[in-house]
Amino acid sequence: MKNNLSTLIYSAIGLLSALLLISGWTIGFAGGLYYISAASVSVATVQSGDFTQRVTGYGSLQSQNQRLLTASSMATVDEIKLRPGAVVEQDSIILTLKNPSLEVAAQQALANLHNKRSNSRRLALEQQREILEQTSQLAELRSEAELARLQVEAEAPLATAGIISGMDARRSRARAEQLAERYQLEQQKLATLQEVHQQYLLIQQEDVQQAEAELNNATYQLQQLVVKAGLKGVLQRLPVSLGQSVNIGDELALVGSLSPLVAEVKVPQMQVRMLQVGAIAEVDSRHGIVTGQVVRIDPVVADGAVQVDILLPEQLSSDIRPMQMVDARIHGQNRGQISFVDRPAGIAEDAQVDLFKLDANQLGTRVPVQFGKASGQQIEVVSGLKPGDRIIVSDLQLDSSVTQLKLTQ
Repeated sequence: MKNNLSTLIYSAIGLLSALLLISGWTIGFAGGLYYISAASVSVATVQSGDFTQRVTGYGSLQSQNQRLLTASSMATVDEIKLRPGAVVEQDSIILTLKNPSLEVAAQQALANLHNKRSNSRRLALEQQREILEQTSQLAELRSEAELARLQVEAEAPLATAGIISGMDARRSRARAEQLAERYQLEQQKLATLQEVHQQYLLIQQEDVQQAEAELNNATYQLQQLVVKAGLKGVLQRLPVSLGQSVNIGDELALVGSLSPLVAEVKVPQMQVRMLQVGAIAEVDSRHGIVTGQVVRIDPVVADGAVQVDILLPEQLSSDIRPMQMVDARIHGQNRGQISFVDRPAGIAEDAQVDLFKLDANQLGTRVPVQFGKASGQQIEVVSGLKPGDRIIVSDLQLDSSVTQLKLTQ
């Protein structure tokens, strides 16, 4: 009885061990071969053709045209009309601010401008009156000087004939000369007065222009309390809340255009050397594949990656919007007609490794293979394989002493 029980126990243990072996890759050695289930490995065929290196990366979509809205004065957020994600036009109002001191300043600037303009008009009227008075006096003096000249001309023959004394004639001549001289001086005075008046008007005009500039500045500051998008696109960021106090230069909102968009993609530092500006890229926007073009490669390395900017076409689906996460596959260097294969697990570029090459009977023989440059999930075959050869690309983790294996169904 005890012997039968022991036999049953050993039989169960043996059956369980067999099941465990069958569930794995290996069945074991038989006839000097190492057997592996074909369903448990991946097989790839060496191909020949045009081989373009491709670099993959990930990132997000950003607007090529962005406008950062900042506070131009100290104020309080009075009303928020739009939230992030809202589509905006150029004159769309995002929020309004409140600053009573700016309203007072605008009213004072307006009153000051009215005062300056009134003073300017008053000065012009006073100058006009002075010019009229001076012109009238000049006309009277000219008349007197003309009469004195005529008197001298009339008395000259009378003095010669002895009808009037020579003294009276000389007196009349002196008076005529004096009036003529006064007339010239008054003419110069009028010209000088007009020039002085012109300078006063220019000064007054400058005061008016300064008052106008102060009013324009106060009005502009007041208008800036109504924060508009200033750009057709989408509201991307709004870092303020209702009732919040803001200082000069504080960010109020960020607006970005809906088109064109730029995919800002991070790619591994070691693969950037394969890229150049102008390269074609395929961007997966989660709403379809979009073909774009590399417009910038950041010279700065951050966390082992480099940012590559890919410009997308202007005409895009309405589902594609800024801030969306994207993946990209960028076309790099074209290495021409070469042999390549799906990249085996754990194989780096320019590596030389031993892999199992399969024949028509699913018999795998370990052969040395020299690889070259990689492109996404494919890698260049430099030597050891030819087009049409099939290899196992799974990581078998077999001992180096295993030189052959057999795939089983």
